[in-house]
Amino acid sequence: MYKLKEFLNVLEEFAPLSLSYKMIERGDYDNSGIIVENHDEVKSVLFSLDLTNKTVAKGLELGCDTVVTHHPAIYTPVKNLSYNGQTSALINAVKNNLNVISMHLNLDVSKDGIDQCLAEGLGGENIKIIDKLEEDTGYGRIFSREETPLENFVKNIKEKFNTDKIIYYGNAPVKKVASFCGAGGSHAVSVALKGDVDLDTFVTSDLAHHEILALVEREKNVVVVPHYLSEEYGFNKYYQRIYKKVNGKAYAYYFADKRFM
Repeated sequence: MYKLKEFLNVLEEFAPLSLSYKMIERGDYDNSGIIVENHDEVKSVLFSLDLTNKTVAKGLELGCDTVVTHHPAIYTPVKNLSYNGQTSALINAVKNNLNVISMHLNLDVSKDGIDQCLAEGLGGENIKIIDKLEEDTGYGRIFSREETPLENFVKNIKEKFNTDKIIYYGNAPVKKVASFCGAGGSHAVSVALKGDVDLDTFVTSDLAHHEILALVEREKNVVVVPHYLSEEYGFNKYYQRIYKKVNGKAYAYYFADKRFM
């Protein structure tokens, strides 16, 4: 068993909250850390990308006392609580005495975090950080890979990440890729506009039409993957590291919501 803040220290070994604070200092917004503190004992933990009612139900089914999410369970200020709104899962967590911890931007940018895992999952070699925060941390990755037709690259993503929800544009062979976990559209466009790196393909999520337009106009391949998919792969890797770390002192489980993959 862990005390709550003792368990948070374990989570921070792989994704220090100080990274989130540094991202905030640079102009990003985040709300990582302990979101709901119902009690001080951590015996059984469920990892899930989001706090949803399905997550809470799975946690209760498994006898968990704590939930760890990637996306903050409270992100922007909450003005009211309602079972009919977006706060229903939060209400259920509080009502059922669950602690909730969220590890967001700090996990995105950490050394072996979600952004790094995405690049590795895409078959990246010689992976480099685009927007460095510290020596081994930052957002966005550039990598090379064995040249392949775009159609084959997309097929490999579908197989590796077990999804068919991929949209792509372009027809150039894939050799040099920039990837951004989550909603990295504006970052992708800014990298393309610099034009100082010979990139042929961009992979990210939640791209707006004008961002796709800006990339395609520069004759770049654009691969749009579901936001959930782009981060679940790395979050699962994070869970596996924590599972090995706490095994014997606490139980840890993982829940993937197939609705979004």
